[in-house]
Amino acid sequence: MKPFEKSVAYIEKCVERGDVCSAALAIGIGEKVYIKRCFGNTSFTPEATPVNETTIYDMASVSKILSTTMIALRLISKGVIDLADTLERHFGSDIPDDKKGIQIYHLMTHTAGFVDHMWIEHKTDDRKKALDVILKEPLAYPTGTDVKYSCIGYIVLGFLLEKVTGKSLDELSQEEVFKPLEMTSTGYHPLDKPINKDNTCYTEKNHLTGEWLVGEVHDENAYFLNGVAGNAGIFSNLNDMIRYAKMLAGHGTLEGKKYLPRCIFDTAIQCYTEGLEDRRGLGFHLAGGFYSMSGQFFSQKGFGHNGFTGPHVFVDPDTGLWVTMLTNRVHPTRENSNHLRMRRILHTLLTIEFEEFNQ
Repeated sequence: MKPFEKSVAYIEKCVERGDVCSAALAIGIGEKVYIKRCFGNTSFTPEATPVNETTIYDMASVSKILSTTMIALRLISKGVIDLADTLERHFGSDIPDDKKGIQIYHLMTHTAGFVDHMWIEHKTDDRKKALDVILKEPLAYPTGTDVKYSCIGYIVLGFLLEKVTGKSLDELSQEEVFKPLEMTSTGYHPLDKPINKDNTCYTEKNHLTGEWLVGEVHDENAYFLNGVAGNAGIFSNLNDMIRYAKMLAGHGTLEGKKYLPRCIFDTAIQCYTEGLEDRRGLGFHLAGGFYSMSGQFFSQKGFGHNGFTGPHVFVDPDTGLWVTMLTNRVHPTRENSNHLRMRRILHTLLTIEFEEFNQ
């Protein structure tokens, strides 16, 4: 039996029984890809087509490490920003007092104190006022005293990066991430630009129009922000995610080219929230805890991220073992939570198979 075939068989079975509509799976060690397999269709509709390694998926919160985190780390490496920079430094002294001392570090480690989620469109109908609306909301807890995963904090980080550079996240992500890594099919899908819906997975129906979302961002706040936000909005495919996973496994280096200085990359995957209920690096979710997305048996040094629509990438920095799986689990509805158990079992199986492979 080939390496990781048990993991592949398990995912194939999950798709066959309808746990998720589709799955695009890749497993590798360092720069060697051992598994690249795709199962299922782009949707449950009559127009569905089989998925393949080029099929486009909504990456949801994986956008946080694909775009926002990587842009921030690149700007840090260039001396443009510093982890200790405050919101007051970049947004001015007119912002609310309780937000002035929040640092980029707090935003990236989810310790800033922002609420986990809020519907911005319920507070304003003007996209240009989104930041003001967020900053006027009371903090959920004092900055630096706790860790609470926050899409809102990452939306603020996205606004900060745009303010510092004078460029949109759409531009920055291409310049600082996807072009250097040659991820040619990855990026934001701004709603005011033509969107190619061919070979793209469906998610849910739009909460405003009732039409299926295909190539348009699923996250409601990112949708309100025209499809480009610090928390969500990136679309990608398996081929590009393999390149990204290889770079992560290489500690910031891909195919001999240094994308990030190793000192910065390794700092990003350290834990900054020990003793709190969630283990966080700079943008990255870290392994640990019984219900961690990594499962109970993946390396406790593992890092990565998952997304609400069903994708994830996870890496063991010591061995170079990595896995990325793209699914559209929210199709036809977000009530489907089968992917949580599915992902943990996948990580258990591939960890065991990796152990057997090295014996």
